Order: sequence, then C-alpha cells, then structure tokens
Amino acid sequence: MNAKRLAELSSPVVAQAVAAGVTTVILPLGATEQHGPHLPLGTDTHRAKALTERLAERLPVLVAPVIPVGCSDEHGGFPGLLSLDAETLAAVIVDCARRMVEWGVRRLVVLSAHGGNGRALAVAEERLRRELPDLSLWIPDSGAVFDETVRAVAAREGIPFEAVGLHAGEWETSELLRLCPEQVRMERAAPGYTGDMDEGLVRLVASGTLALTPTGVVGDPRPANAARGERYLAAQTACYETALRQWLSQTGPA
Repeated sequence: MNAKRLAELSSPVVAQAVAAGVTTVILPLGATEQHGPHLPLGTDTHRAKALTERLAERLPVLVAPVIPVGCSDEHGGFPGLLSLDAETLAAVIVDCARRMVEWGVRRLVVLSAHGGNGRALAVAEERLRRELPDLSLWIPDSGAVFDETVRAVAAREGIPFEAVGLHAGEWETSELLRLCPEQVRMERAAPGYTGDMDEGLVRLVASGTLALTPTGVVGDPRPANAARGERYLAAQTACYETALRQWLSQTGPA
C-alpha cells in the first residue's frame, strides 16, 4: 500500500492493511516550545513527522498522527509553550496503544523528536510492558541517533559541535530550512549558548533553558543550510531504518 498515514485512511482500508500483515504502527512525538527567535514552536513536531514518514516510505508500517505537545517545562518563561506532565503524556501513549491493539496492531514504535519526553517514555514503556505484554514495543534512543549521525555529518563538513548545538542551533535550523523554509527567519538567527555542550545540557536540565541562554538557542544557527539539513535527515532515517528492520526481524513478520 502507498498511503501509510492513519489519519488519511478509511477504517476499511486500515482493516485490509492489517489483514494483509501490516500490523506495525509508528507513533511520532513532537513538542510545542520555543526554538529561538528564528524557528517555529513546532520544530520538533515537523522533525518527528518527517523522520516517521521517511521510514514509512521504506517499511511496511502505518503512521499515527504526530502528538504535537510533549514534556517541555524546561522551556518555561518563553511565550508559546505548551507542555504536559510526564505521567499525562505516558497515559496518552498507553491509551492510544490499547486502542491500537484492539484493531490488530502487534508492534508499536514510539519515535520522539524531543529529548524532554524521556521520562514520559520510560513511564509509558513500563506500563505497556506490564499492561499489554503481547504488544511488541520499540522506543529508539533518539539521543544516540543524534550523537552518532548528526555529529558525523557536521564533522565531515567542518561544522563544530558548538555550532551544531542541542537546541535551535545549526542542526535543527538546517533541517527546518529543508522541511519548511517558509517558517524559518534566518535574519533573526543568532548564536546562543556555545560553550561545552555536555555542561550546558546539565545546566539546562537543572535550571531550564532560560537560565542558560536568554535567546533560547543552544548552538549557532547562522551556518545552517537546507542541503545539510537533508543530509542530517537522510543519515538519521538510515540509522533508524537499520535498527527498525533488525527489530522487526526479531519480532516476526511485520
């Protein structure tokens, strides 16, 4: 089947897909939070949707609508924030999974493009494994994908990690220039925190983004370009695809 997005399919078409063996669903998680003065609040949501749909082009899966609100309280103090408690987001994931199982889903992939969703994912995983033991679950480590793939692309092209950044820096800005350039305001792009990123992450988690950088940017978006954004997205998709194929092979026919 070519159409993979659940929200665009009729119920009988979904039933036909499940009967044909397409029993894996990817549930993407985004966020609605500041990404500096130059990127939209939905940056993580755009990224989650793009990565998930690229995977669906390569694999026999269905794609659930992206959940656009995550756990983003570390961005408190910036206008536009929408956020959920970790237990709330975990409950949404579990509730959706429970209904999926009722119509035949056997495998669930929860792909988050926002690092702040980590605690919610851990809570959801514990509940899903306990409450839906027959549902195969994979929650990829998005941080590992970022570290291994984005850094490699940047290094090959001479972009220092302090510019690549962790939030609204060169990396995410390049990807948004590729995905929705009309929403990027490069004339407003300016460096934020560009010190040691490991130290910066510790400070951000402990005290919030605003305490680390008044612009909300962790990195330097100015070197960003759409071509590199495509290379970032392609590299991450390939990494996810390899891991997902291996997981599917271990859990039986998709």
